[in-house]
This record gives sequence, structure tokens and C-alpha cells, in this order.
Amino acid sequence: MNIKNIQNIAKIYGEQSKVTKNCKNPGTSPAQRPDEVILSTHAQGLNQILRTAKGLPEVREDKVNMLSEQIAKGEYKVDARELADRIIAYSKNERQY
Repeated sequence: MNIKNIQNIAKIYGEQSKVTKNCKNPGTSPAQRPDEVILSTHAQGLNQILRTAKGLPEVREDKVNMLSEQIAKGEYKVDARELADRIIAYSKNERQY
């Protein structure tokens, strides 16, 4: 067994321990920095859209009232071709309506 090599390894380990202890000063270690989240401009835009959408009413009362009046007066008409096209598009998962 070569003791000289073990002494060199112990010396290097001791020096490394001193360096590690010196790096543990408050505020200098990367592990002590607070977590930070930075959103891309795209994510910020999506967040704004989401907040706007959450602020909208769940039911569009004006549209419901307009359609209710048309139905009551017998004026509400459905375009059969457009309805069929939308059903087909929806069934193909295209959702182009």
C-alpha cells in the first residue's frame, strides 16, 4: 500500500472542503437563490387571453334573447346544408364551423 498517494488524496480533499465551506456564505450559493419563473411573451399573451375569457359571461344573454324572439315569432330558420356541413366537419374532428 502506498501511503504517499493516500496523503496526497487527503490533502486534495481537505483543500476542496475549504473551498466548499467558503462558498457557503449567504447569498453566494446558487442553491440559496429564490426560485424564479420567467414566462415567454407567447405565454404572457396566452395568460392575458385566459384572464379575458374568464371575465366573459358563461351565457351570451343577448344572443339567447335574440334567438328566443325569432323562434317565438316563427322567423328562426336553419340552413340544412350548413348544418349538415358542420355535422360532417365535427364528426371528422375538423371542427370548421
